[in-house]
Amino acid sequence: MPEGDSLVRLAHRLRPVMQDQILQATDFRTPRLATTDLAGWQITQVIPTAKYLSMVVRAPTETDSAATELIVLSHLGMDGSWRIDTRPTHTTRCILHFDTHRVVGSSLASLEVLAPEQAREALAFLGPDLLAPDWHQPGTAGRLFAEVLTNIREAPDQPIGTALLDQRLVSGLGNIYRCEVLALARLNPFVRVSTLSDAQLIGLLYLGRDLMLLNIPPRSTPHARRATVDVRPDPEAVFGVRIATPQEQARSDADRSHRRGKHPAYWVYNRQREGCLRCGGPIYRDMLGVGHDRERRIFWCPACQAPNE
Repeated sequence: MPEGDSLVRLAHRLRPVMQDQILQATDFRTPRLATTDLAGWQITQVIPTAKYLSMVVRAPTETDSAATELIVLSHLGMDGSWRIDTRPTHTTRCILHFDTHRVVGSSLASLEVLAPEQAREALAFLGPDLLAPDWHQPGTAGRLFAEVLTNIREAPDQPIGTALLDQRLVSGLGNIYRCEVLALARLNPFVRVSTLSDAQLIGLLYLGRDLMLLNIPPRSTPHARRATVDVRPDPEAVFGVRIATPQEQARSDADRSHRRGKHPAYWVYNRQREGCLRCGGPIYRDMLGVGHDRERRIFWCPACQAPNE
């Protein structure tokens, strides 16, 4: 399943090709949308919301359509993608043709064409999106934190390792960031939400948001490899660490460019062979989720993330 930053990076890749462009032809390869034809419509916005992508299209001046604006709403699921100028395959669900490019959506978990109010209703179940611009506004950030805290506190017996993935509580975090945030916070993924203070929960949200911000423009490029290792000690932070400043990150990037070999990208995620990047100890891999159909692999360090006695 994609991380929230994956959708932001995807939107940055698609906008130069799609933004303000007129659709020359559309090919929706799902039974419900087989007769949908958006030729002549204009892409006006490409908007990531948590793990969903909304393409806003505006009707041409002369049209028989009753709608003047529609939303092509998709969820990538585990393996979905939107790619530019790639060849369609048997998994392709949508092809958007422009003058000089085509955008191909394949293996999409969901694909709908909705009126704006229907799209808002479809996304209404989501908790606050950690990468939404409102988090940067002093007047709204406090309200969003309060909303997320209220949401998480309503599931006090849920392990923190599942609460962070529950998109109804707070949206945008995926499995990689769940593992990395808990590792940096030295929190055992199986501890109950009820055992954590408000300060700890807010600290987790800050870490998760800031780690994702490291991996989207302007801190990163849309094609760069995701990494969570650029953190610095900070005794005043809730968990004793903070995200590197742009200047610190630039120096680290320069240092890494002079060193040979593959540089580690994560602290614990998928490091069961290499060990914990912090202490070098073994990494455990467990399944953790709400119900068997929603369980995901979680990687954690039993030394750095030992449960509180």
